[in-house]
Amino acid sequence: MGKKNKQSFRKTWRTLTEIGQEFGVSAVKFGKLLKQYSLREEDGAPSQLSKDSEFIQEISPKDGKPYFLWHSEKVSQYLVSQGAEKCGLTAKEASISTEARKIARSYLDAMKLDNEGDKLGYMMFAELVDDIKKIGLDKFNIALKSVGYKGKEITLDGW
Repeated sequence: MGKKNKQSFRKTWRTLTEIGQEFGVSAVKFGKLLKQYSLREEDGAPSQLSKDSEFIQEISPKDGKPYFLWHSEKVSQYLVSQGAEKCGLTAKEASISTEARKIARSYLDAMKLDNEGDKLGYMMFAELVDDIKKIGLDKFNIALKSVGYKGKEITLDGW
């Protein structure tokens, strides 16, 4: 899948975390919301309604457990039509938040390597600087805290 197709796919098919952010709730709470509106079974599996309405896309990685992505627009429209309130981030903001957390996790990996004296850590920092600037330092620092970072806010002084 080309980069453009992958980006288009990920704009349409989203995780519970991403769509949940649009509704102002966590992935766990959004999963409960899907159960409340009959889109998931009690065990968390997508309901027959979700399958019939083509709300889900099963992803089967080469290694690892299969998982589901949800059609952002269709699921959101359905939930709003059923009375659910959408009061969180926009789809674009949710996407940026997800990207920020991904970069923050990479930053923590780089920090660990750097602390161990591995030159790869420094090289990873250098590669992440442009990504951090692209999403914004404020969003990056928020994401760092959300993935468990307990230190002081990061600045890009010297980069």
